[in-house]
Amino acid sequence: MASHGFWSLGGDNAGANTGSQSPSTPRAWCQAAAQKLSGGFGSKLCALLNVGEVEKPAEPAAEQPPQTAAGSCGCNKSCTCTKSTDVGFSDLYSTDLLPAMNGDTKTMTFLQEVVDILLAYIVESFDRETKVIDFHYPNELLQLNNWELQDEPATLDDILISCRATLKYAIKTAHPRYFNQLSTGLDMVGLAADWLTSTANTNMFTYEVAPVFVLLEYVTLKKMREIIGWSDGRGDGIFSPGGAISNMYAMLLARFKMFPEVKEKGMSSVPRLAAFTSEHSHFSIKKGAAALGIGTESVICIKADECGKLIPADLERRILEAKQKGFVPFFVSATAGTTVYGAFDPLIAISDICRKYNIWFHVDARVWFLPLSRPNNQTHYLRWSRSADKRTLVRFASGVNTNRPQSDPTTENMHFFGLNKPP
Repeated sequence: MASHGFWSLGGDNAGANTGSQSPSTPRAWCQAAAQKLSGGFGSKLCALLNVGEVEKPAEPAAEQPPQTAAGSCGCNKSCTCTKSTDVGFSDLYSTDLLPAMNGDTKTMTFLQEVVDILLAYIVESFDRETKVIDFHYPNELLQLNNWELQDEPATLDDILISCRATLKYAIKTAHPRYFNQLSTGLDMVGLAADWLTSTANTNMFTYEVAPVFVLLEYVTLKKMREIIGWSDGRGDGIFSPGGAISNMYAMLLARFKMFPEVKEKGMSSVPRLAAFTSEHSHFSIKKGAAALGIGTESVICIKADECGKLIPADLERRILEAKQKGFVPFFVSATAGTTVYGAFDPLIAISDICRKYNIWFHVDARVWFLPLSRPNNQTHYLRWSRSADKRTLVRFASGVNTNRPQSDPTTENMHFFGLNKPP
């Protein structure tokens, strides 16, 4: 089958360098990494000498040490590896693991193998002497690894091989020389939490189904409302998958606030709506308008100045133009930290305009907003919102949506989104 473009790059010589890595490289690294570790874990790294050298035949030697039993670590030297010597994975499948009968030992041994692979990868990721990525073109990776979906089930041994290959060719995001504007580094406590939540495998439907996680969600949202400045963290909120859907939530709520009948009767029951945002705003504003049936042509982009900030005078001019054309302005989205420039729109001036025309005001607080969320660094970008009256509709976006109780007359209808990730 012919390949074109990027996918075909490197296809002619794929696999030519499969044997270029010295067999001693993983062993040398393993020994160096083992010296840095304590608690007996270093010796267990002997089991991972074959990382990246999957299924290599053993070379004949003049003097062979005593053969190890099937399933042992294969260190070729005395060690304290905890791997079971009576479990081989080449003839085992997922159906042999728990909840299968007598599957506890096999399960523990298999998961220990997986954990060893992960821990070795973590240590290697922080090694400055290693590559950030062992780059191969798509065709090369496909030829080096059997990743085609098969009709027959894979053995546990095949799964472990795939685990090693996945990490071998993955980008080491924890590497000291890996830089990205959105994600970098590896937080060990966060990693442990990720393992824990995956193990619990809980759906947070109700307290009865997930009591601990529901309470953790409650206390986290409460803390975030306290950071924003709400007394005693009063209010409510939800977590959302990310910034794009948070922006769409805000647009959805703005439409419902102005035209609640749209929930039952649909868009045919409302007039032509108009939303306003900076020309440097995130693409998800138009994406949300498309998904909600409002239409991307109903999103009016406002000019930005030389610093990338929305120009309030142009916003008010476009609002008046839209009203003259029969549109109903219902939503203004400002940005606290644009993706490219990191610019902060003039929130106070925009808030005054929204208050004047009774328009829902949404603030998309992106990556650059993180330092402002800290209690000791609440600049006017946070403080300005506390003086807004009940005619102002405000949301800090991306990720967490919290709203203050309607019974509070000083901040009625004020709405805030938190950050894409809890601080």
